Amino acid sequence: MNKFYKTKKIISVCVILAMIMTLSLTLYSCEKPDIYVLVENILLNKNLDSNAVYSFDAVMNIKINDDIKSDSIPDEIKFIIDGTVKNSTDNINQFEINITIPFTNGVEDEETEEESYLKTTLYKSDNLLYIELNDVSRVILDLLNSTYLIDEPIKILFDNMVEYDNDSVICFDLTGLDLSIFDEYIETINNAFTVESSVNYISDIKDFELKEYDAEKIIYFNDIKKQINKKLLSLPNYRYSELYIILETDENNDNYINILATRENYETEILEKVKIDCDLSKARENHDELIGANIIPMRYVMELLGETVGWDDSIKQAYIEKEDKNIYFEKSLVNSTTYISLLQILAKTSYKVQVMSADEFIEFKISR
Repeated sequence: MNKFYKTKKIISVCVILAMIMTLSLTLYSCEKPDIYVLVENILLNKNLDSNAVYSFDAVMNIKINDDIKSDSIPDEIKFIIDGTVKNSTDNINQFEINITIPFTNGVEDEETEEESYLKTTLYKSDNLLYIELNDVSRVILDLLNSTYLIDEPIKILFDNMVEYDNDSVICFDLTGLDLSIFDEYIETINNAFTVESSVNYISDIKDFELKEYDAEKIIYFNDIKKQINKKLLSLPNYRYSELYIILETDENNDNYINILATRENYETEILEKVKIDCDLSKARENHDELIGANIIPMRYVMELLGETVGWDDSIKQAYIEKEDKNIYFEKSLVNSTTYISLLQILAKTSYKVQVMSADEFIEFKISR
């Protein structure tokens, strides 16, 4: 049985990107604006009336609250939104939502001033949400970054991993979406924005055809999330300062590694447990055996600590890259996975190791 008990729901910072891209999901104050109710009902596949297909148009104004206003963003941004929603018999919906941001060309002479537009489309088919990557995406990310809802390093990493304005789209899997995951951000959002909106529902709409996107232009959010998380592991303040590790054997004699990870900004999270194939029997005999036993999956643990792990095939040896040098580790190779010992970590790195238990649960800490 896993010895860790989760006491606080920790949301990956990358999930915030999904939250932001779905716009009004998170932008509400004490009383939900009409646009939030609309988006919530759509994502929860709720019928707003008896029609299987309906359309709507809406206007949403996001005002930046006084205490966080910045020269880099306007005081208010207007969104014009329209869309069509289809509810199918199995309660899986499709929708197409068009978002327009009107702006002026900035010419002071009113006679020559022209209104221009930034446009994007959100499209959902079954449980997949597609969002076109373009200038509207940039505006939304810049807005949330300027108001400190997205950290600058995360925004930079995201921008470097996607291409805008080349007909590419980012795809989110909404399977099992639980809107309550956004609750912990409500106070921060309320401090940043005031949202006003009006929604007009239109019935008796004809069906619409499902959109198809070029498979080569689809970027999957889960892939981006993994890449961002991995890069954050090497950045100060985001990297882990301590890994509290428990090795366990379940009722089927399968071994697992469980990790409670603490970042340098003091955020903690329980990582998903991972199956390991090494032999734990000797490590349970006493502390001396534990220190020297090859029971740590090297690539998994060292990459969590922000290290770059490599493999020298000529000598069949694993290593980490450190200051333009390769630091090699003695190891055991089990099912193509390299296992190393705590002693190797103490001898070859600057990390600290603290052993707590070598009984039923093998417990130790690795820290900077």
